[in-house]
This record gives sequence, structure tokens and C-alpha cells, in this order.
Amino acid sequence: MLLFMTISMKTITASFKIILSKQIELGYYMPEILNPPAAEQEIAAAEDLLDIKFNEELKELYAIANGIYNDYKTPSGLTGLIPIHNFLSIADAVQYYKNGIEIEECFTNYEHHFKPGVKLFPFLEDGAGNCYWVDLNSGTRNEGQIFWTNTFGQDPDYLYHSLTNLFYTIAEGYEVGLFSLDAEHYLSLDYDQFDKLSARHNPELLYWQDK
Repeated sequence: MLLFMTISMKTITASFKIILSKQIELGYYMPEILNPPAAEQEIAAAEDLLDIKFNEELKELYAIANGIYNDYKTPSGLTGLIPIHNFLSIADAVQYYKNGIEIEECFTNYEHHFKPGVKLFPFLEDGAGNCYWVDLNSGTRNEGQIFWTNTFGQDPDYLYHSLTNLFYTIAEGYEVGLFSLDAEHYLSLDYDQFDKLSARHNPELLYWQDK
């Protein structure tokens, strides 16, 4: 009953609380370095710099915390929201966007013959080219969905239909024990089972239909 009561609350805030609670139970480091919530002025400044508009989900996420404090020394295995993927502060996300969005070929899906618009906002990344982006291209069919770029030789694609869906899926993964810590306290994940969980929550997306 407790499992149903917690993960049935499909909001980013509720899911984030579950994730933090489970990480604390595991004795994981990441919850200790969360920044305070982002101020409205920080969001407005990012919107102006990148010529984008945060959607309500992205505002909700950064009202929880403005990413993590990244000292660029601590291994990302200790700081990821999911394994090795750091939750970017708005300032770090703006910098990442400016460094990454210019490489347009990285955003082209050759198998399905599409490329998203450039109004993408990065919020989870591993420092090596693997990143999750919110599609903020207003009025498009993929607006609000979560786009994934990677260095695994796979075409970039949409994996989750919303931020709410992504965080709900991550929270459920924590609830059912798919996340753990290894001997060095790095965050680990049963990727096969997490993919099945993600596919179950996003059956309409081509990425999971091709699996």
C-alpha cells in the first residue's frame, strides 16, 4: 500500500521527494549537494540568454532545487541523480547549451529522418555527451518531451513524453529497487529493467517501439 500511495502521486515534486528519500536511505552523496531553489530572476535570465521559455514542468523542477553544486572534482558516480548524470544548475545548463547546441549533427535522428528544433534545455548530463533535454519548441508535436543525446552510437531520440513522466519513472525505479550503490558508493542501476519500466510508461514513443 505504501508503494502505491507514494508513486501514484504523479508530480515532479512528489517523485523528486521519493528519489531523495531513497538516495538518503542508500547513504548516497548527491542529496548533500543540492542547491537551493532557483530564483525567478535566474529563470528569466536563462530564458533571455537562450531565447527560450521554460514550461511549467521545468519551472516546477527548478523550484525544488537549482541543480547540484558541482565542484568538478567529485566523481559523477557520487553526484548523479541517475548514474553519472548530474542535475544541472541553470547556470551550468546555459553553459552546456552554448557549448553543445551548435553541433547540429548530434541532434539528427537518421533512422526516423527528423531533427528537433534548437529550443532544447539540458538538465541531466554526464560530461561526456550523454544528455537529457526538455523540448521547448513551442507549438511542435514534441513540445515538452524529453530528448536524449548519447555517445553510444545510437541516434538521439525522445525517450519520455514529459518531465513528469521521466521523474515518475525514476522514482518508481528507486521504489522497486532498481538503483543501488556499489562498493565505492557509486550509484548503479539495473538498466535492462529500467528500460522495460520506461517503455511501459512511454509505449507511444518510437524509441521504445523499436526495442
